[in-house]
Amino acid sequence: MRFSRLALAAGLLLTCVGYAAEAPAPIAISSINELMLKIIQPNSDAVFYISRNPPQSDADWEQLEARVLMLAESANLLMLQGYARDQLQWMNESKLLRDASAAAYNAARAKNLSALEELNNDLYSSCESCHEAYR
Repeated sequence: MRFSRLALAAGLLLTCVGYAAEAPAPIAISSINELMLKIIQPNSDAVFYISRNPPQSDADWEQLEARVLMLAESANLLMLQGYARDQLQWMNESKLLRDASAAAYNAARAKNLSALEELNNDLYSSCESCHEAYR
């Protein structure tokens, strides 16, 4: 009886490991152009124009948080098969966008307008360097 329980547990474990190894890889759903125009550009504009349109209420800050979080996660999407153009420069550019966006997310969570204004250059630089290489 004890052996059969052990065998059953081992079989279940091997089955679970087998399923984990066969998990599908994430794939791109839209084109890179759609991702840029529908997600990255509008959400980056929230930071680029922060001085012109600063958050006025808690709801505004929450919306800004959501936008910069979406921007940071979009940078991760850029590293997926289907979007990634190469494994060196593209990945480095995507990481720059992710890092600047993650810092903007932390600044938005802290409701730190001056930090967001300072991050503008980092975010802009990450976008421009990628556009120069891949546009």
